Amino acid sequence: MESIPGPGAWLYSTIIARSPWMKDFYRAVVDEVCARLSSGRILDIGTGPGLVPLEITRNCSSIEAYAIDISHAMVEIANRNARQAGLSDRAHFRYGSAEKIPFENDYFDLVITTLSFHHWARPEDYLKEVSRVLKKDGELWIYEIKHEPTGENKKDFKRKYGPFLSFVVLNFVRAHSSISFGKIHEVQSYKNPGFTEIGTEDKGMFVKLRLKK
Repeated sequence: MESIPGPGAWLYSTIIARSPWMKDFYRAVVDEVCARLSSGRILDIGTGPGLVPLEITRNCSSIEAYAIDISHAMVEIANRNARQAGLSDRAHFRYGSAEKIPFENDYFDLVITTLSFHHWARPEDYLKEVSRVLKKDGELWIYEIKHEPTGENKKDFKRKYGPFLSFVVLNFVRAHSSISFGKIHEVQSYKNPGFTEIGTEDKGMFVKLRLKK
């Protein structure tokens, strides 16, 4: 697990908020969540500045969003963003991690995590903890950058976002923040993670793991 300290958190939040590819990625996640869940509670693990939960509550009036992060600075930024957006009554941010989620059993209808799973030190144990807070038939959605994108994935990304951003994402961001096919297969092989179904969905430069309790 990694925690971004104060100055780094503010810089990271600014970059993410202005990045066109992250905006598009978050928009796609929000659309999927709102299409899947008309009402109920969601949890975002590793929320960073809270952009995904805020967009979900902004677009889905019957969803209540909760989010955790191991960076106190990020939690502060996310709560500030919620106050500024007038969404503090339905978007709640607190310190926490997938290792020990600060909520009771069977509390959430859906749990998501975007670009943070690669930091999980003991994913099999943490998946059991996520299962604990999910309701029966609830789902966990894990979104990560592919470590081994196809040539067509790379071309599409460069065509859409230009050569400079493509160079940065494909050569630096992907090296640090991505998931390999080997890791995906490892997750699918876990004996008792607390889920009855584990599948994957190809999202171009991203991959989505869908786990159902």
